[in-house]
Amino acid sequence: MRESDRLLAATVGGNKGMFTALGALYLCETAVGLLIPYALSASVDVVLGRASGTAPFVLVCTLLLALTAAETGTQITEARMKAVTTARLRHDTFARIFQLGLSGRDLFTPGDLLNRSTESTAEAGGAAPNLLHALFAAITATGGLVALFLIDWRLVLVFVLGIPVVGLLARILIRRTTTLTGQYQQAHGDLSDRFVDAVGGARTIRASATLDQEVERILAPLPRLRAAGTGFWEAQRRAGWYLSLLSPTLQIGVLATAGYGVVAGRLTPGQLLAAQLYLVYAMRLLSQVGIFAELGRVRGSAERLAEVFAAPLPRAGRGALPPGNGALALRDITVRAGGRTVLDRVCLDVPAGRTLAVVGASGAGKTTLALVAGAALAPDEGRVRLDGTDLADTDRADVRTAIAYAFERPHLLGDTVAGVIGYGDRPVDAAAVRSAARASRADGFISRLPLRYETPVGDLRLSGGELQRLGLARAVSRGARVVIFDDAMSSVDTATENEIGRALDESLHGTTRVVVAHRITTAAGADLVAWLERGRVRAVGPHRQLLADPAYRAVFGVGQERTET
Repeated sequence: MRESDRLLAATVGGNKGMFTALGALYLCETAVGLLIPYALSASVDVVLGRASGTAPFVLVCTLLLALTAAETGTQITEARMKAVTTARLRHDTFARIFQLGLSGRDLFTPGDLLNRSTESTAEAGGAAPNLLHALFAAITATGGLVALFLIDWRLVLVFVLGIPVVGLLARILIRRTTTLTGQYQQAHGDLSDRFVDAVGGARTIRASATLDQEVERILAPLPRLRAAGTGFWEAQRRAGWYLSLLSPTLQIGVLATAGYGVVAGRLTPGQLLAAQLYLVYAMRLLSQVGIFAELGRVRGSAERLAEVFAAPLPRAGRGALPPGNGALALRDITVRAGGRTVLDRVCLDVPAGRTLAVVGASGAGKTTLALVAGAALAPDEGRVRLDGTDLADTDRADVRTAIAYAFERPHLLGDTVAGVIGYGDRPVDAAAVRSAARASRADGFISRLPLRYETPVGDLRLSGGELQRLGLARAVSRGARVVIFDDAMSSVDTATENEIGRALDESLHGTTRVVVAHRITTAAGADLVAWLERGRVRAVGPHRQLLADPAYRAVFGVGQERTET
């Protein structure tokens, strides 16, 4: 069984109650539908004097009411099941994406993941209703054939001549639509990714007056999108064309045989009417081709989701993290991305309670090192140990409690300002939120907001520096033993950075810090500096000691003269 089929089976199995209810409604609808021609046949024979009594008329009315109720219930239950299943699939898909973390960024682009999480889940969410629809359409068609056989076996003999053709068309159509659905959604994901990228660079596009070029770049996948979409409908059109030739031939053959039966005295006029109605049911076997196309779309979408669930997860440890002071050790750390080595056998030690500044030219691997040091990104090789414990073997909740991050572009996750600062997997009390805001020097602008700490996030209009100070406050409020600053003060001026630095020294006294630094003043304030060059550690030592190397001074754009900082 394919992984996509396993995924669909699990999706159906996760809604057994609703699946059973929908199946019961389809069964009721099918049974009632198959009984209606029989009741109408009996009623016609009563009208023509071939039989007597009022029971057939009462039965027709009862069956029509039951059919209306069953169809109404089917539509409501089907819509609800699809909504519930799609929601669950999206929840599981997003959960898997977050479990993949940064290790998944080389496997899927943001736009592609967006497409898989929305369009693919919506299509796959209809698996159960489509499966039941196909199953009971086949049962209805089979019931119609059985009824035709009971009326006159010759009618079925004529009809079954077309069944092999329908089976062949169905097989070809499912295979073709499955492939085309994957191609369509892949092209759609590429288009979404380009659009997301353009939205992020909207200011650059506007400033560069390159709107027309960007529109062309974003819409470049449209030919592939159109080809896949056109191919999907072309496959259905061809199948429908073949069936449009087959269907009238079978109908004429069956009805001609039934009419001859009436003339020959084998069938009554009521049976002729019943045969005509049951033929309509039997003809659903031919309309299965459209249902098979839908199943192909469902399967193609499930294959795209299965790729996400099949992506390897970072190793998840379950061990507890013992108490410690925050001594951090990196051993032989190697990270590869996009076919190149970003970090190459990096070894570093950060003593407990000390501050390590990580410096280097653009592309040296500073941010990647910061992500690996805090276990936000699993290295391809090597180990990260905190107070002697391998973080890869440690429970993720313990790791996130022990290590906090402040990023260059923090996202405002939370409903209010206080919620933004205290955002995390465990609550932070109001006192800690305010203390962290003071340490990051965010309390000044927060006090000027309309509702201060209770100001809704949607009402905020913050500068880059104010946004970064909220991110700093969020990291400080966690009370972690290690705090990692990934260029977290790049948007504040030097004077404010020095002011924040002094406040953080006080509030984070005894806390181990790793700081990605671009300013020489930041490196100067650290206990140690790790100088990265092309993914390797070129030197580690105090800032004053490294200043003797002209290449080190060049990292900060400082001239050949000795700078006493």
